[in-house]
Amino acid sequence: MKNKHIDVIVKYFYPVVAGIETNILETYSILAKEGWDITIHTSKDVYMCKNCLSDKEKYRGLRIVRYKFSFFGFFPKIDWSNTSLVCLHNFDVFPHFRILIYSLYLKILDKKYFGLILTPHGGFNPEWSIYSKAIGFIKKLYHFTFGAILINLVVDGIRAVSDWEKEEIISKNVKKELVVVIDNGIETEAFLNLEKLASKEIKNQVSIFGDYIIQIGRIYPIKNYETTIIALNSLPKNLKYIIVGPISDKKYFDNLNILINKFNLNDRVKFVGVIKGIDKYYLIKHAQMMVHMALWESFCNVVHEGLSQGLVCIVANNTALPYLVKDGINGYCVETKDFNELAKKINFVLKNKETPMIKEMEEINRNYGRINSWKNVANKMNSFYKYKLNMFTNHEKLWSV
Repeated sequence: MKNKHIDVIVKYFYPVVAGIETNILETYSILAKEGWDITIHTSKDVYMCKNCLSDKEKYRGLRIVRYKFSFFGFFPKIDWSNTSLVCLHNFDVFPHFRILIYSLYLKILDKKYFGLILTPHGGFNPEWSIYSKAIGFIKKLYHFTFGAILINLVVDGIRAVSDWEKEEIISKNVKKELVVVIDNGIETEAFLNLEKLASKEIKNQVSIFGDYIIQIGRIYPIKNYETTIIALNSLPKNLKYIIVGPISDKKYFDNLNILINKFNLNDRVKFVGVIKGIDKYYLIKHAQMMVHMALWESFCNVVHEGLSQGLVCIVANNTALPYLVKDGINGYCVETKDFNELAKKINFVLKNKETPMIKEMEEINRNYGRINSWKNVANKMNSFYKYKLNMFTNHEKLWSV
């Protein structure tokens, strides 16, 4: 299989710790241990700072090469004749369009010697409301016409992270046989002795918080924190709302604070920034429940993490979220902007925490978490990548004959 080299292309990567970036870090670092030689091609940006990261770095067995990100993205420096797989993550117009076109050019010349894998993470069928009308129109037109054609012509395999995403991709005339579902996983830290290993700092914070509900995610409009903030007015006065994640939209963050001030909730809504590893799972474990009322999710890593700690999760009834949380079975689904119904469900869970019904939900979620580690996900990716590479290599041999 050549030199088993993978070139990964993604706009953001470590130290950014949102869903796509966590997925890539956790899976490819395991693949590196399995013998794959991996280079991550990414921008020098984090959410609130451009061109602030180093040109090159090595982290957890991954070689990271960073580029200045312009209006037209970046064009990664790949040894196209010697790479085994080129893996596109997300479905940005740039740099992905350029790579798809270049791959088509190489294929026409019979010089495409690599397999091309796409993992959209929902980027092929995003929440369109986050874009302006003009940009949304152009992007949708590209995705579902020329983009779909390019995928069918040059992509050798697509990894969807949920059944919902697979159905959405196929519905836009992408070849069904290209798509396989390999969902996301849970970090090893989730299954360690959190009470023993968590830091003193996080234990002190949890003690100060008292009773709280938790949501994890970047501070961005698609995460819809405002619905839970409004619902907080109808919840017990001692209950706090802990928000974990980086600020990726300063204007949205400011608007949330205006809303918090309006309802006099400054002492009850806490933005605690990025918390990683064992401390993150300790914070999750001690929450009363997890709430995630996002407008859109292609999978949702953080709800996965909540399930692993036995939390009852209350989520928005849209996109991939009801695939993870079955209403009345392991949590509850509420219409996306319905803060009144959300408050009722939170109050219901709080009042029934010690009942057999809620205890059974918590146990279902803990058991689910135990069998969905990142290692299991990486093993599935390993098999998928090897299969696609072998299939691609055999096809090229037949073609040359």
